[in-house]
Amino acid sequence: MRRIIAPIAIALLLAACGTGPNSAGPLTLPPQTSTTSPAETTAPPTSAPATPDTTTASTIPSDTTIPPDNNGSTPASATITVYLLDGAGTAVAVKRNVATREVASAAIQALIAGPTAGEASDGLSSAFPSDSLLLGIRIGDGTATVDMSREFEAGGGSALILGRLAQLVYTLTGFPSVDRVQLLLDGRQVDTFSGEGVLVGEPLTRADFTGAVPVGEAHGGTGVSTWDQDDLPAVTAGAEGVHRVVLVAGDDVLNVRAAAGVDGKLIGKLVPGVAVRLAGSSQQVGSSTWVTVETPAGPGWVNSFYLTRSIVEADFPGGADPTAVVAELARRFAAGNDISSLVSAKGLWVIHHATPIRFERSELPGLLDDETEYRWGSNALEPDSPEITPKTFAEAVAEPFVSTYDDPDRQLLVQQVVEGANGRPRQFIVPVEFGGFPYVMIYDKGDNPEYGGLDWMSWLVSLAYEDGEIRVVGLTIDEWSP
Repeated sequence: MRRIIAPIAIALLLAACGTGPNSAGPLTLPPQTSTTSPAETTAPPTSAPATPDTTTASTIPSDTTIPPDNNGSTPASATITVYLLDGAGTAVAVKRNVATREVASAAIQALIAGPTAGEASDGLSSAFPSDSLLLGIRIGDGTATVDMSREFEAGGGSALILGRLAQLVYTLTGFPSVDRVQLLLDGRQVDTFSGEGVLVGEPLTRADFTGAVPVGEAHGGTGVSTWDQDDLPAVTAGAEGVHRVVLVAGDDVLNVRAAAGVDGKLIGKLVPGVAVRLAGSSQQVGSSTWVTVETPAGPGWVNSFYLTRSIVEADFPGGADPTAVVAELARRFAAGNDISSLVSAKGLWVIHHATPIRFERSELPGLLDDETEYRWGSNALEPDSPEITPKTFAEAVAEPFVSTYDDPDRQLLVQQVVEGANGRPRQFIVPVEFGGFPYVMIYDKGDNPEYGGLDWMSWLVSLAYEDGEIRVVGLTIDEWSP
């Protein structure tokens, strides 16, 4: 949650939120053509597997108008996704067929109209007041600015108000051109919304609601089970053939199919971090390798990019030392040398208080001298804050990594984390996407006497065991000062 909600809603949010500021939000993986999960992703700064299979691509490829097809013809209608609410306050995706012009406006009108008779009989509803009016909508630079009439903030109750805003944000950010939503009432920007005092002065994103208003199974969807560890056949962590699900965001799943490839029939879904046993078969589909895993429905196919060998307590085969790999990474960073031979075939994923940035291994030679600047995230600023100073990889990652590693009083911990001096728990330190990887933590308690020992800097180095070698797959920075 990026914003403080009115006091009446604070308890609700704290009870429901399951991620922290360093969980980094949705993992940026490429969209795919499968329509099996309500979560959506966007393409990363660099390429990724040609046929990933974790999330649903949006059906609307443009801003508010469907473009002509290959024959130069514009279809008369299109299917879009809008979000209603079920009795538990969960957002549920439903489909609507609308005209191909001004589809974003049509989506909001569908929210005002509410559920169909069949959807209502299934317990779905809309928190949008039926007499609210859409006065205008403008989309540009990733922001949808929506002007609603004052009736839109009528009513009370924290769950109702949060659900209403979540419906608006989830629906509009389903379009590829929309990352955030700025709300106006009667043409004026407001700081707080309704008597519940929800802060809306800044644009709203999905991350503002995923804790309080989670996204559930799509209405009339697959009917396919989502499996956590208790549902799966028993395995022994670290045993031969046991792998963990990785690089899948906390609000996403890994699809399991009856045949290799995204066109295979969906038979189940795996939540991030679970351990599964390989069932013995593999098949190449395009540039991706698919493998079978044991599931409650029998053997199923998954994209192996999202699996990593299970390692218990960093007990690597042959007694390989993960701290030696971390030391070599720091040495090469300091010397400005190529790090590609140390990095996983999955690439190097950097979580810097923001959405992960992935660098393919082929991009790593010369990266430390590359003058390309990125808007690395900050634990104190919004992602689009003008106060963020773009920096190169060397400035934002390599140099602070070496500084932390070389500090005389830093600690080097294998499969252990040090909770921050302010008591922040482990789940806020290890990102969900990296939860299945073994890791080494470099922890440096702050040296600034002004903060009385409450500040710190740490790096989490996530590792994979590939081709008989330990490889670096993820770097997560965690820093704080009062």
